[in-house]
Amino acid sequence: MPLQTFENLPEDKRQRIIDCAVDEFSQHDYASASISKIVANAGIAKGSLYQYFNDKSDLYSYLLDLVSQTKAEMMAKAFQQEKPLPFFESLLALFSVMANFELQHPKLAKIGYKATSGKSPLPEDLLIKGKHSTIQYFVTLINQGKISGEIISDIDAETAAFIFVSALSEMGNFVSAKSLTDNTIDNTGKPTPAQLSEIERLYQQVIMILKNGIANKG
Repeated sequence: MPLQTFENLPEDKRQRIIDCAVDEFSQHDYASASISKIVANAGIAKGSLYQYFNDKSDLYSYLLDLVSQTKAEMMAKAFQQEKPLPFFESLLALFSVMANFELQHPKLAKIGYKATSGKSPLPEDLLIKGKHSTIQYFVTLINQGKISGEIISDIDAETAAFIFVSALSEMGNFVSAKSLTDNTIDNTGKPTPAQLSEIERLYQQVIMILKNGIANKG
């Protein structure tokens, strides 16, 4: 975590260092990311960075916390209602958060993806624990869906949770690739009305497949 000297920096300088670190770690995995490039782009001495963070791993951990915090803030906005949503509405909201995170924060999304799928200083048991926690969250949702009658009772909750987590982990990449076309991007980098309409259509397609399957029941 950053040292107090980093917190004491002027906001613009602190943000410049963060932006340069995000740029570098979004383009390279942990081993290949260059501290020298980060400090050069930020316009600071290399020794100065180590007055703000203990080492490269410390800076990387800070960025991963930034990824988690940004996702958590988006999740909180998506689930502001007091009454719990039905299962498939909850699933749709989760997919929406993940895809919009990819669209609005593509560099942070790349850092998060590289941390879990590539070489990372994160301990293997920590990665496994994180994935297990996510699956257990879905197991709870699925069991609640069984109780409410939305999900058939003989579905294995852990198997279904694994499928949902796998879909969720790739949803942002899929939606970004399908919806980011030349006529849907504006100069702010935010989703346009046309893009949002396409994203909504893709969400509905995925939920329909997960809910009804693909077999012809006629």
